[in-house]
Amino acid sequence: EEQLGLKPGGGTTKDKEITLETVRCLGACALGPIVVVDGRYFANVTRSQVEEIIRKTRAGLDAVSPKGDKRVFQLEVSCTHCNHSLMDPMHLIDGVPSIRVTMSYGEVHGWLLLSSLYGSYTVESGKEIPMGAIVNLFCPHCHAELVGASNCTVCDAPMVPMIVRGGGIVQICSRRGCRSHMLDLEGEGL
Repeated sequence: EEQLGLKPGGGTTKDKEITLETVRCLGACALGPIVVVDGRYFANVTRSQVEEIIRKTRAGLDAVSPKGDKRVFQLEVSCTHCNHSLMDPMHLIDGVPSIRVTMSYGEVHGWLLLSSLYGSYTVESGKEIPMGAIVNLFCPHCHAELVGASNCTVCDAPMVPMIVRGGGIVQICSRRGCRSHMLDLEGEGL
């Protein structure tokens, strides 16, 4: 509270970047005090660690680096309908070829580029996509909608499947801002 400039009991910072809430139990009291930031748990937090957690949060806990982080790796994907590659080597995101699809939500239509790094959530679009919007994604080659048989386990939006080169399926949530994704190397997730 002190380092965020908040009154006792929590609240939201003036820049609306961080909201602090105090809860009684997260079910892991032996690891307390616990700080949860965007679903990431920090256990046994000391007063001296708070400043670093705030700094990392403001910088983006999910910022990825393709170099050195073994949890981040590139996927080459294709359409589940026509099997045409969705990779766009002319437009790099995170330093690697992006995934190009067309998109629509409501009356808005346009292109969308996704990072091909599994673990990155970087997107670029010709149109503004509001957070929380469910976006329909289409193959830019056969124009078929990329929609799977299952919904997101986090937000219940439709999942978007793509074939992984070398075998398997990757599915991403169609809701802007939801970070749910699934990699099925056996390819049975359609």
